[in-house]
Amino acid sequence: MRNYIKYPPFEWREHKGQCIPRGPSFRWAREVTIRLTNCTLALRLPRHAPEPGGDSGEWRILPRIYELEGRNHNDRRMPSQSWRYEGIVARNWAFYGPWFTGCMGKVHFSLVGLRLSEPNPQINFLHPKALETAALSYITASWGHEVYGSKPYYQAPLNWTPLHELPVPTLCFDMKRVIQAGVRYRFIFFPVGRDKLIKISFSCYQYATGTQEEIDARISPEPMLELVENILGSLQVSLSPELQREVDAVREAYPDAAVSPDCPPLDWPAHVDRDGLTILPYDEKLYAEPVR
Repeated sequence: MRNYIKYPPFEWREHKGQCIPRGPSFRWAREVTIRLTNCTLALRLPRHAPEPGGDSGEWRILPRIYELEGRNHNDRRMPSQSWRYEGIVARNWAFYGPWFTGCMGKVHFSLVGLRLSEPNPQINFLHPKALETAALSYITASWGHEVYGSKPYYQAPLNWTPLHELPVPTLCFDMKRVIQAGVRYRFIFFPVGRDKLIKISFSCYQYATGTQEEIDARISPEPMLELVENILGSLQVSLSPELQREVDAVREAYPDAAVSPDCPPLDWPAHVDRDGLTILPYDEKLYAEPVR
């Protein structure tokens, strides 16, 4: 638990040696419930606690059923506009150094619903391989086109891991910046219908410069990563009878289907076709605004 006397939000001196920052206590995190059309999600989240003066960035859970119709992404984030999203909940948690050394980092959490902009009745995200295709295509549509000169700005997936705790196929992986260290990204994808997905994402920021090894030597990432693991470990998904029957039907038809045990990083930079699922070779002019 963070001691507010020992770990205040004020920066009056420089920290010497490796800092092990402190953030919110997961012990006191409350369970939140999210109602979707065919299932209910529950997980424990600390209350929103951004650094003083920072952008709040909070999305509050609304007391309604989320149907995940979604809206378009920002053109810069997703030039293909091939996926729609609905933001459900987002929170920030600041992490502080001891004895007036200030804010050392933060964890940003978000949970969003996803669906293809152009419905495709031929694909069923309840099938593990379809889930994989969707997750890899979505991250490519969102981050695969980012470049620094001729180099990709991001690399993913890393540390690919199938998760078996939920009643639907689930996968987890990381992403990193190729050019600039100091941020770790983690994504979790799972279906909540044949045409709808949930994406949970974490961004862990360390406020230091240098290589990742040098940054870790100055600010330990472990307290932030521990919070991420605790939140993921609290996640529960309860299916409606209708969705459970759909899941059972897929398992009966494809008894050997499973999320792949590993997956190499994608060949980025790249784009995604407007169908949202077909990864295309990178072309900076593909989705450029026409010259008038």
